[in-house]
Amino acid sequence: MGERFNLQSANWISYVLDRRNRIPDIADPNLVRDTLLVFLGNLIDGLYFHGDSNAKIIEKAVRMRDAVRASPLHRYDDIIMDLRDFFSKREWTAVLIPSGFQESHPVDQLLTSKNFLLKLSRTIKSDPHLILHLNEVPRKDFAITDVYPPFDSALSKSTRWPGILIWRRIDEPMFFPLPGEKTEEAVLWIFSRVDDLADTPGDLLTHQYLEAFPSCRIHASSRLTLLHLSDTHIGCKQSIERIIRVKDLLKAYVNRNQDDSSVVFLLSGDIMQTPDENNVICANDFHDYLKDLQPGGQDPIFVLGNHDVRRKGVLRNRPASSSLVPAFNPRIEWIPDQPVGILCWNSSDGGRMARGKITREQYKAIEERLIPFPGGNTHPILISLLHHHPLKFRRIDPEMRRFHMKTLGTSLRKYIGFAYEHLDGLANAQEFIRFCDSHGVKVILHGHKHIPIAGKIPGHLVENRPILVFGSGSSVGKNTYLYRKLFDVDYEIAMNEIVLDFRTNLLSGRLMAETHFDKGLATMKTHHGFVSRSAIGP
Repeated sequence: MGERFNLQSANWISYVLDRRNRIPDIADPNLVRDTLLVFLGNLIDGLYFHGDSNAKIIEKAVRMRDAVRASPLHRYDDIIMDLRDFFSKREWTAVLIPSGFQESHPVDQLLTSKNFLLKLSRTIKSDPHLILHLNEVPRKDFAITDVYPPFDSALSKSTRWPGILIWRRIDEPMFFPLPGEKTEEAVLWIFSRVDDLADTPGDLLTHQYLEAFPSCRIHASSRLTLLHLSDTHIGCKQSIERIIRVKDLLKAYVNRNQDDSSVVFLLSGDIMQTPDENNVICANDFHDYLKDLQPGGQDPIFVLGNHDVRRKGVLRNRPASSSLVPAFNPRIEWIPDQPVGILCWNSSDGGRMARGKITREQYKAIEERLIPFPGGNTHPILISLLHHHPLKFRRIDPEMRRFHMKTLGTSLRKYIGFAYEHLDGLANAQEFIRFCDSHGVKVILHGHKHIPIAGKIPGHLVENRPILVFGSGSSVGKNTYLYRKLFDVDYEIAMNEIVLDFRTNLLSGRLMAETHFDKGLATMKTHHGFVSRSAIGP
């Protein structure tokens, strides 16, 4: 295959075609060049406009493509501005999203076929429109920086790909999962009705689609979303400034996704900056706020960090309010009506200073609660939640690096390996990993280092199935003096979305970071994400 046009490409071109957005820094010049070459090639082939009536546009697109080929390291801002003019009046935009999993291979072949796109384009009457066609299926792990808002609805449903994402200029985006059978019929059904979007509400079109293809319905009972927060450091300056914004984001998230998934909040420690009485009161208020967001009043699940039990996180232990005492105890929180157990550890109990440790008493307490499993379930999904990170990442995946360069800055290239090898984590990490491996834990969630990261426990440390690891950055963007020295930290808010899909037997972990930039009078928020997907079968 020649030039790439993948999901990152589709997001980037959508982002820069919106006049409200600045043209972002180019993290991968080769991908941007490939994106423009494929995009202009499709424009020349008449896939976005009817060729008979747009000869001048095609002629100009040929010149632009020649300019891109002649300047491999150019930013191409002038070309992007011309493309904005071309597509400024488009009625709607769509993205064909393959799955990337072997089970969906026949559907993925159809969606990435240029012949199919040509056939589809001939059936569409509205002009101008834009269909973004991927020639590369999504990887199981990939980064999307400068996330264009409509893409968020598709990313949150990545366990139900393949699908079609569609949005108009002002309407809410619509994501249509595609059936494994009658796929082409479903795609043609969607695009035969896009001309009606101006007069038909999007939710009505979605309802009609699900009536026609009921196997594509997403039931909330079949998906569990764990919204993983960490290091809110209630009482610190950043928390005072941003906790209201965090609450608003969480409320909007629940309202947006409550029909597609049940949601449980997890907090992996350092809830408070220091265990003073005023901070305890505010932490309890945050707990109650999260509980009230849940339709059934599901309690959020907290574990403690070193700042929750020690003054400034490193000085001597201080007793906390009785209302926080349950979070001290190792326990298993079984999610109601779901085959999921959260193993809650207190990694600050046996640690010193900022370092963590799991005591033998905790292993014994957790093990006693694992046998037998509740409800006769023999294969529950077990997830460990603790504060301190159990893994030193010696190698950073290129996609993770691209995500980090947007949230931590370019100095990451020089320091990330050093930082993870030398900064404090879990003292008895290998013992903890062996316990998780022997008891079938599939995912470990942690906080502590204020760096969002995803990975797997190395194969030589586990004997059974791989164990995924997701670390949340500080949900209020609190960065220590050391990290400000090591990194050009650029994120204000971070949280993780872990989706367990019991119908497809897939897990999707998404790291979400929000950065802020100020360009004169134009101030806006920009989101960056890293998605990791895998099977969660027994």
